[in-house]
Amino acid sequence: MVITSGFLALSSLFILAAPVSAVPSSFGRLQRASEGNDILWENCSTFGVDSRDPRLTCGYHEVPMDYHDPRAGKARLAVARYAATAPQKLGTLFVNPGGPGNSGVDLIAQNGQNISLLFRGTYDIVSWDPRGVGLYTFPGAVTCFNSQAEEGAFFQNTIVQSINHTIAGKFDQQDLDEFFSRTEEDSRLLLEFGARCQRGPVGKFLQYIGTSSTVRDLASLGNLIVGKDKPIDYWGVSYGTVIGINFLNMFPERAGHVILDGVVDPNTWVSHKILRTALIDGEKTYSALTDACAASGKAGCRLVELVGDHATGPDIKRLLNDAHDTALRLLRAGFDKFPIKPGEMRAELHDVLTTPVFWSPFINGEVFHTVVLIFQTAQSLNISYGGNGTYHIPSGTVNISTSLFKSGTSSSPAQNLTDHAFEAIIGADNFIDIENHIVMKDVLNEIVDITRAVSPAFGAVWRLGHNFGWPVRSVERLPPFDFSKLKNPVLVIGNTADPITPFVSAQAAANLLGKHATLVEQLGVGHVSIAQFSLCTLSTIANYVLASKLPEVPNGGHIKCEVDPSNILFPPIGTSTPAKRGFNQFMRRRW
Repeated sequence: MVITSGFLALSSLFILAAPVSAVPSSFGRLQRASEGNDILWENCSTFGVDSRDPRLTCGYHEVPMDYHDPRAGKARLAVARYAATAPQKLGTLFVNPGGPGNSGVDLIAQNGQNISLLFRGTYDIVSWDPRGVGLYTFPGAVTCFNSQAEEGAFFQNTIVQSINHTIAGKFDQQDLDEFFSRTEEDSRLLLEFGARCQRGPVGKFLQYIGTSSTVRDLASLGNLIVGKDKPIDYWGVSYGTVIGINFLNMFPERAGHVILDGVVDPNTWVSHKILRTALIDGEKTYSALTDACAASGKAGCRLVELVGDHATGPDIKRLLNDAHDTALRLLRAGFDKFPIKPGEMRAELHDVLTTPVFWSPFINGEVFHTVVLIFQTAQSLNISYGGNGTYHIPSGTVNISTSLFKSGTSSSPAQNLTDHAFEAIIGADNFIDIENHIVMKDVLNEIVDITRAVSPAFGAVWRLGHNFGWPVRSVERLPPFDFSKLKNPVLVIGNTADPITPFVSAQAAANLLGKHATLVEQLGVGHVSIAQFSLCTLSTIANYVLASKLPEVPNGGHIKCEVDPSNILFPPIGTSTPAKRGFNQFMRRRW
């Protein structure tokens, strides 16, 4: 499973700005001027960041490798800060961009100014590359192969590369036979994969990578930057909410303003059952996309050209499903020259569901041309296509060499190697599955059941994450939840339809936190709140951090925030995204 960073959406949504005046926090901790006692803040070029903004600085923070055993030596965190711009600084906000495995340094370099503007420049915005992430934190990037080519060959034609397999997603008998045919061999490969990672450059440090260590590193940064034992303000999105809720659990007395945004279900985080929870809103978000495409007509969505003027959302979804099944028939008939496989099509579609601002260019570009290419190829080879639909396929020359989808992998720019921080962090945290003796077949059976019962479109292409068989566990186990010592309120936010962290997960976290949680449902789609522009949500966040104010919660309910009308999912083709204009209007508002 990949938990995508929500903060990455800031780049596409243009900018955030501050909706409230700077009001001293009632949590009682204005910043002191003693920040950075052991961090030598310098230009971020040290970390490969090209920026002339003097407010953006970077440095290193040294922490114990093992907080319970000084003999383990020292770890080193790469830290980035976007300095406050207001005359009176109110504090420091720590942020984490999710993943697990996304770079906090990159987040601050790309969007530190945007986040700062939301809080009127009154906060330093700080993040860091957690252990196992990037080139500059130590232990850093978890690399397990000598090249991407070597890794590709290792996992070629395996169930493990689930986005590349030929499973139709419906699990007929042919699907099931193929899916389970390599169980033993792929299980062995996963064990070997873990062993390779242990032999890799940071293999002997894998036991010190994981959420528990990251939470303690956050507390250490807090000691340094805001003062020992002072409250820590934190905004975590996606996997960052795992860090956040465990911070609240491990250091309840240190919790200042804490925002959990796009919440990973804390009850299933360390279990393979998280796949079931994560995909609950997958179909709902998919329907939002196809409904919006149909509603925009030909002017906004080219798929309507293929279906007809009166296309509905279900018609568009049927078209995409028929294109996928046609590509599968082509593959099973021996035609393997497409640059993208059926499983990859579904995986790419699921990925784009996270960021609605990308829906229109993706559907009108790569998806439209792929669908046309698939149907044209089927026509030329006299292979049936279209299912129950009749589609208007343009005539033209079939160009099967066209590279349509631009799938990317997370890799180190210096080494061009795949970074496996995702697997290392999940594997380090995962005590439940190893104690319950989960085996490969259990994981595969779960995927089949999820596909049938939860998400027919995306269950069969969800990434396994190579979590089964990971050989290392963190030296410190995440403790059971106990929030009885928590004093300050926590802001919990979820979207109505989030394809990775569904609203039920935000509800689960709020239920765990009890009276300390204020739950906000943003009535929109995409992954985490900033996937769409909502004046209501952004105002709630800013009021909470700047003034320690939260809206009144309806009796027995939660706060609901509309997204703004500027969020047009399929604007007329060729026009700019209206959401950007919404952010400009947001910036000009007076409060």
